[in-house]
Amino acid sequence: MKNRVQDAGHKRAITFCYRGFTANFGTRHMVTSILEQAGHEVTQIQDGPAEFSAESVVWIWGNTNWYPGLYAQLTAMPRAQRPLVVLWHTEPLPPPRAAGLPWPRLNWWEAAKCVLRDSNATDVYTNYLVLRRWVKEGIPDVLVAATLGRCGFLSERGIAADWVPLGYEPSYGRDLGLPRDIEVLFLGAQDVPRRNRLLRGLRKKGIQIEAAGSYVDPSCWGEERTKLLNRTKIMLNLARTPGEFPDLRLILGMANKALVISEPIYRPDPFVAGRHFVSSSIGEMPETIRYYLAHDAERAAINERAHRLITQDVTMEGSVSRILDLISTRANQRAVVESAV
Repeated sequence: MKNRVQDAGHKRAITFCYRGFTANFGTRHMVTSILEQAGHEVTQIQDGPAEFSAESVVWIWGNTNWYPGLYAQLTAMPRAQRPLVVLWHTEPLPPPRAAGLPWPRLNWWEAAKCVLRDSNATDVYTNYLVLRRWVKEGIPDVLVAATLGRCGFLSERGIAADWVPLGYEPSYGRDLGLPRDIEVLFLGAQDVPRRNRLLRGLRKKGIQIEAAGSYVDPSCWGEERTKLLNRTKIMLNLARTPGEFPDLRLILGMANKALVISEPIYRPDPFVAGRHFVSSSIGEMPETIRYYLAHDAERAAINERAHRLITQDVTMEGSVSRILDLISTRANQRAVVESAV
């Protein structure tokens, strides 16, 4: 794919912060590669402390709770000496009031991690409380959320965030033309009580489901994941909490032309239910699955629309370009303020 990223400003020195997981620890992140191809000087780190100047950019991927060392370093610096910090927040937050959804209850190990302030905690409350602490310290300078639901939640609490969705990147997969011998697949962590309960209920109603997913097993990542999804007819989305939008799971299914059937999602933009994926209540899901397994042409039509959307319009390069524009705007604003002091 030809790189189309253009920065409205000059080429920058960027420290890209990506912790990663056990299965892909130490790998070069796709955003790092996109930025380098656009001519920026990029250093990828897992956490602080790191070397940077006030003229450089620190770009944080994912979740502020993953970077305690960076937080300590930034808050210890005088604000005038800090680099420009951008956070692309990609992890869940509580639902906004407008969603009409209950706030989720934590299971015992999520609650324990939350109480212990574990940097591996990713529950919605830890994610928000740590992010709020960063915001109170005046960081980040640019806050971007990957879903409209998260933007809405933050707005209700007086925190402004721009919406930039996750986009497709070739490492997420492609259509290999393999025989699709797996009728229904769930791909995701296997230690979520709600999700496991829903899977058991679907199986009791006669739906044959294969489940895979691990943060430590390399076979659930990269090319092996692409092959698995290319063998799949239907990919299920069963969220950790009702209404949650696991955007990456939908993109993975669409990239590999596995039809995504999901329980209802709050604000799934840029995807449209019925056009790019199928939305179904849990009670109706067994019949929905049986219907699309029996109607190949309808399944293929949705897959083609979804695949075309993410590969042509909702791309990672496009999302990175939008964030670079936000960085340029904020850098110019900061320069005006500093010149007036």
